[in-house]
Amino acid sequence: MNKKKIGINQLKFSKGKKIYSKGDVAHFAYYVHSGQVNIYSPGGLLLGKIGEGEIFGERGPSLEESRSVTAEADTNCILYPISEKTLKQKLTEADPVVRAIVRSLLMRLNDINLKSEDFWRSLNVVTSLSDDKD
Repeated sequence: MNKKKIGINQLKFSKGKKIYSKGDVAHFAYYVHSGQVNIYSPGGLLLGKIGEGEIFGERGPSLEESRSVTAEADTNCILYPISEKTLKQKLTEADPVVRAIVRSLLMRLNDINLKSEDFWRSLNVVTSLSDDKD
């Protein structure tokens, strides 16, 4: 039997290393093989932690948009990049209802990230105005 060799790139990031920043062109999503990744809003609010077996960075390539958040290695990480082409192929092959659900969820994710950032800013303003200086 003739087996086709599949080449999968493995990326290693040290703790504290940026994987991508807000505004970067989004060519890949990432599968976390090991380690943990932090996702930050443009203002530095920690939006989430991504762990082993999870995927992040799928919004940009799927919607053909630049990165809306920053991803940074919280621990030493091994990641497998998933190309924009592969993501689009998987979505194209999916049931139309599943495609619509994924698109809707990705758009809502962006909205909730923006709302979290706005809430965080408002909270900082309110707490800075507090008279509680005891």
